[in-house]
Amino acid sequence: MAMVLSQAIAHQDHSSTGGIHPYNATLSHAANLPGTIARALSDAGIGPDGREINAIAVTQGPGMASSLGVGLTAAKTLAAAWNKDIIYVHHMAAHALTPLLTESEPPQFPFLTLLVSGGHTMLVLAHSPTQYRLLASTSDDSIGDAFDKVARALQIPWGGKTGITNPGAALEKFASEDDAETSKDIIPPFPVPAAGSMTFSYSGVKSSVLRYIETYLSDPTSTAPSHRRAVARAFQSAAVRQIEDRVALAFGLRQRRKGDEGVPIGTEGLQIRDLVCSGGVASNSYLRTRLAHLLLHPSESSHEGEAGTQATSRRLHFPPLALCTDNAVMIAFAAHLTWDRRTRAFDRHARPRWSLEDL
Repeated sequence: MAMVLSQAIAHQDHSSTGGIHPYNATLSHAANLPGTIARALSDAGIGPDGREINAIAVTQGPGMASSLGVGLTAAKTLAAAWNKDIIYVHHMAAHALTPLLTESEPPQFPFLTLLVSGGHTMLVLAHSPTQYRLLASTSDDSIGDAFDKVARALQIPWGGKTGITNPGAALEKFASEDDAETSKDIIPPFPVPAAGSMTFSYSGVKSSVLRYIETYLSDPTSTAPSHRRAVARAFQSAAVRQIEDRVALAFGLRQRRKGDEGVPIGTEGLQIRDLVCSGGVASNSYLRTRLAHLLLHPSESSHEGEAGTQATSRRLHFPPLALCTDNAVMIAFAAHLTWDRRTRAFDRHARPRWSLEDL
């Protein structure tokens, strides 16, 4: 049974650069990682010789190579100095596995995992901690990137004194605030591309929203907040509807689009009960509500009368909010589940692009 002894986190405010700047992020990693490691060891009651440690887990990818390199160098140095094994971890697999640590009734393999973040949008079938099949991924932008760009276009404040760490989270908060005037602003629905297909695409809806803002909100800060809020809500709805559609297809709750009927999804013949939603965007409360509604009321999403018969057996899992974004706890737990992959090899390098199917 796994137990978390400590967790130390260092945050960086990216608002001054409008988002994550690779060079600045790397400098921040290098400056803050030594102290963060020392704090985690101290909080866990582990001495400087690392005697109590059996192995060191580290993220190998995917992600920004420069930031990954900082962590890899630190982990290899500690492993060499303390004569410990090292376990290289795929950080998207770690996201998918987190509920196995945090829940009393965790998901059972095989399960679906929806990984949504600033860099990824994918629906994956997890067969084991080391075996995954990609069912759907984005052909262009990620959902998190679309949220961030629309939030910036609407000039929604974030960072600094707001306490909000990224533009997408600021958009969610802005869209959720009550506004008696919002109902007066009628925003045409933004498109949900390729409904009934197993591909995500966010460049189209993002471009549609940005064109709307450019046409009708030339200066967002001087536009009525209710109008801006209505745009934020319409965008969020369109972005999440696309997620709902692909999840429903994977569970067999909706029909494929015309021409794709004979193309396998990858879940045929499997008894899948569980959906894990993780990654930074998994903290979005609107997304959580819509996915819960989809699994609890599948008949409202189905074209087939019998599609909702197993509704009561389907379960939705989210990591705790603090573990939705990237964190060391999930990396350590993923290493715990893949203990047989520990090694003394220090020749592994960062893998900025690394498919979950290639573990």
